[in-house]
Amino acid sequence: MQDPKPDTEKKRRRRKEARPAEIIAAAMQLWGERGFAATRLEDVAAGADIAKGTIYRYFPSKEALFEAALQARIVSTMDRAKELAQGFDGPAQVMLARFFEAIRTELVDGGSSVFLRVLLSEGHRFPDLVALYEKVVLSRGMSTVRAILASGVARGDLRPEAVDVDPRIIMAPAMMLSLWGTVFSTEGLPNMHDALDQHVKILLVGLGRR
Repeated sequence: MQDPKPDTEKKRRRRKEARPAEIIAAAMQLWGERGFAATRLEDVAAGADIAKGTIYRYFPSKEALFEAALQARIVSTMDRAKELAQGFDGPAQVMLARFFEAIRTELVDGGSSVFLRVLLSEGHRFPDLVALYEKVVLSRGMSTVRAILASGVARGDLRPEAVDVDPRIIMAPAMMLSLWGTVFSTEGLPNMHDALDQHVKILLVGLGRR
């Protein structure tokens, strides 16, 4: 008769390995519903269906959980986009479109716009979170945009002065669109995919070779 213990141990290991992602998912949902300040780690533990004390084994504070969530959900997306940009040998227009699509997918479909909503509504109370977002997310996004522009200039798709454009200007529409439904009425909400496609076309008109 087969010993059931190995299978049980495997399930326990898989469960333990999955817990950080489950905790992050529960936290993001609660931050979206209640906000950052009103959400306790105990609430997140309940949302993740774990014991109250268990969450502290993974995240000693809400700030640590927020940083881990940024790393898992947005930073990983930025890093993949930068790797793609550095190894891509196609037109700048395609690379820009792929970059924005990756950001759109995570912010909109993946629910990561909750981070921006937290910073917009509660950033004045938690300046360390704002500084953290700027350090681990915006800096990577700007680095990726610079890599895309440099690649476009090297290929001859973009004019040399494209490398001098502030990356924040190029990234701004993606951030604005992800927050549109938070600040304004969702009625008349623009299609983010179409809007970002138009943004790329405008960039190519302004920065492309003539």
